[in-house]
Amino acid sequence: MRPLALSLVVLSLAACNAGTGPEVGNQVGLGFQLARTPSASALAAALASPDGPPLAGDPPVITTTAAGLRITRDADVILITKAQFVVRNVSLRSALATCADDDDIGSSLRASSSDDDDDCPTLRVGPFLVDMSVTGPGDARVAVPVPAGTYSSLSLRLHKVTSNDSSDAVFRRANPDFRDISVRLEGTYNGTAFVFVNDVNAKMTVPLPEPLTIGTGGSDVTVSVDVSSWFLRPQGGLYPPASANVPGAVRAAVQNNIKSAFRAFRDRNRDGRQD
Repeated sequence: MRPLALSLVVLSLAACNAGTGPEVGNQVGLGFQLARTPSASALAAALASPDGPPLAGDPPVITTTAAGLRITRDADVILITKAQFVVRNVSLRSALATCADDDDIGSSLRASSSDDDDDCPTLRVGPFLVDMSVTGPGDARVAVPVPAGTYSSLSLRLHKVTSNDSSDAVFRRANPDFRDISVRLEGTYNGTAFVFVNDVNAKMTVPLPEPLTIGTGGSDVTVSVDVSSWFLRPQGGLYPPASANVPGAVRAAVQNNIKSAFRAFRDRNRDGRQD
């Protein structure tokens, strides 16, 4: 994996755990990767018909090549040569605590008068750029301290970098291509070059397949992003990514697919595979 971004160096993973603070020795390694096999849940969401039962369609075939990530479905081929998105407010969530529904309200630590926020202290961080590896599994991670406890999900926000938000100013200067967008892909569709951008701005809670227990020591969590599901066309084949840059039904469908494409799992061996 390419370095996520210089700003990732300052990432602190928020912990949602009643009444405790980070303890020395409790570390979580957080990493991001592109999915190398289609996600069943993302595939089902992308192929679901709003007016009836799911529409028929074969799953895409994902191939890692030296040129990039190749996605094939029927006669259509998308080759992704660059994949980037912006994230902020990453946190682990505990099933045992009553956590307030965090909102995207800033990148600094916020003191709150609410009991829920007092029980679930959260470090607000970002935005930061995630620059995914498209040619093979990546192992770039950031180690962050979290309180001891048992966690059931991971929360993050895909963040649209706004033109007039002062909290985004530093990020905009470092990443001028991301003004007013949150996602950017480069590649080819059936041999024709494209740049796909989207301004999806959404908070997502991603359940862990099994609880993650942090005590004295460390563990690792990988967030897998199934880009192959983004452009699935229910009638077969793949949407041209460039057509999703234009407001309309295709863009709306792709944006919904993006929101369903994230999953998280414990990755003790740091090999991009669920333990």
